Amino acid sequence: MLNMTEKAGEQFKAAIAGGALDAARLRIFIDHRCHCGKAHFALAAEDDVNPDDTVFDVSGVPFVADAGTVPELPAVEIDFVETAWTRGFAIRNKNHNCNHHMMQ
Repeated sequence: MLNMTEKAGEQFKAAIAGGALDAARLRIFIDHRCHCGKAHFALAAEDDVNPDDTVFDVSGVPFVADAGTVPELPAVEIDFVETAWTRGFAIRNKNHNCNHHMMQ
């Protein structure tokens, strides 16, 4: 499935344990495709799972993805980054290097 750094996993687990993330799962989905056709991904809190969705866990963090996103998941890497300017989850397509998308 997707790849997630240890730091991202720890941050998700802390958010779940602390009640900041009260949804049943995180939905990973294709937000848009770049001019070259590569997928860019996003996350959303999700309580509803559709019949054609794939439900899975990565390092104890619950995820769900639709049928169109599942084939792309091996290219997904989720990290948690902290800089002087931002703090949040970075979702990257390892097969495309145009930029990182931050979710805060």
